[in-house]
Amino acid sequence: MAHTMAHTRSRAGTGVLTTAVVLLALSGCGGSAVSDAQDDGKGPLKIGVIVPLTGPVSSTGKALRNGFELGVKKVNAAGGVGGERVQYVVVDDAGDPATSTQLARRLIQQDRVSMLFGTITGDTAEAVAKVAGDAKVPFGTAILGDVERCHPYGWGFGESTRQLLTPTMPKLIEKYGTKVAIVGSDYNYPRFYAGVVKELVKREGGSVVAEEYSPIGQTDWQPVIKRLKAAKPQVLMSMVVGADAVAFSQQAKQFGLLTPELGYEGAPLDSDYHPALSALVNGRTHTVRWADGLDDPESRTFVADYRAAYKFNAPLPEVAGNAYFGIQFFLAAAKKAGGGAGGSGSGANANSADGKAINTEISRLTFDSPLGKGTRFDPANHVFQADMLEAVIKPGREYEVGRKLGRILDTTPKPGCS
Repeated sequence: MAHTMAHTRSRAGTGVLTTAVVLLALSGCGGSAVSDAQDDGKGPLKIGVIVPLTGPVSSTGKALRNGFELGVKKVNAAGGVGGERVQYVVVDDAGDPATSTQLARRLIQQDRVSMLFGTITGDTAEAVAKVAGDAKVPFGTAILGDVERCHPYGWGFGESTRQLLTPTMPKLIEKYGTKVAIVGSDYNYPRFYAGVVKELVKREGGSVVAEEYSPIGQTDWQPVIKRLKAAKPQVLMSMVVGADAVAFSQQAKQFGLLTPELGYEGAPLDSDYHPALSALVNGRTHTVRWADGLDDPESRTFVADYRAAYKFNAPLPEVAGNAYFGIQFFLAAAKKAGGGAGGSGSGANANSADGKAINTEISRLTFDSPLGKGTRFDPANHVFQADMLEAVIKPGREYEVGRKLGRILDTTPKPGCS
């Protein structure tokens, strides 16, 4: 999962970034250019996909794109939407919010997309959500996290912070102890994550003994580790992201902070980082929305298709699974918007490319997938109400599901959703 859904406070070294644009026809992974839709919004449904294909979080961006591609390929193989194959345009924002804003506007105004999907970092998600809201075009993400204020046209298929931490914190405190330390990259989401950690730690009778943040791009973690170690925590909650997650974890082991006796949970346990950190995280448990070790026929097919299509032998990133099942949810809503069974469209006015109609159907759709039966969005906060899993990290290429946690509801209201 990508733990970066929020506003970035600062990004050292961010400047004008070259944007690579990839046009893809919906044969799945083909490379032919996509023609523009009609100005009246009719014709094939077209989606704009904004992801970092270059930059510090490019590996996660590529995983999201790959899962998205396979999800659309599956829908097209079953007849597409409105009797036509869905099309998409993939663009690279390199994780820069100014670029994300420009690309979102271009995709809507020039490429005439009816949906937007993607982004990895929270500041880019916020930037695209604003553009999508102004244009009344639904925008879906597949990354973990929440924002303090949601957007009427913004929908996140990743787990919310409370869905992630509610079943996690009591177990960590019971197993390891009540003294908890927090470390994160210095932008808004890790601070929001820390706020939820502190709320749950207090509820369990524990205490937060240290809290540290460092800017993205940090290479020398020794001073931070020294301060954390001095606090003598029994549990360490980390929301250090990107390449920094690897550097921090390796140095935490090197300098004696990360030991088998220390409870450890957070971004560095994500499957994205397993190839680099397997020796440090094997044997630990990790709460997730989806894992590639889930014993479900549809999920197993997706994992096999992903490995074959992308020659991928490491544990599959959770964001890929969220994107795969998330875009199928979006396209099911588009079918209903176009007058399918139970849909709101009808006759000459039925149009599966109508962004406003699709958004209405997203808000009320229930959908079955390996993420759960009857998954849906809560209208009060746009949090995706789906099942959660406890994965056991083991040597090899899958995160084994140890326990199915079921539906972890998050009904916390947030302004801006109506």
